[in-house]
Amino acid sequence: MSLYYSPENYGLTTIGEIDWSDGCYQFDYTVIWRNQDGQLLYGEDTGCSCPSPFEDTGLDDLTACTLPELQAHLEKRLDEEFPASETDERYAEKRNTRAAVIVDLISRARG
Repeated sequence: MSLYYSPENYGLTTIGEIDWSDGCYQFDYTVIWRNQDGQLLYGEDTGCSCPSPFEDTGLDDLTACTLPELQAHLEKRLDEEFPASETDERYAEKRNTRAAVIVDLISRARG
């Protein structure tokens, strides 16, 4: 049982996730949850297709954050993974797709 597949067993509700990977038999997730007290938390995990996401992650491994902190983290991660200076059109499309996911996640996190 993991945070990813059974968040309710940990007192969490999943708000959403973003996969930073190219999806080829791998994952690179940032997942956002809300606990029973309303606190936002996020966790990050990467791996190939063999392990389950967050299988070795507990509540203490998650990062509690405010909405502005979450947004700053996601935007920083976007810039690290897909720098705006890159001019390749396919690259820009991947960046724009993930930027749209971030906007959606922040909207859902606002509740």
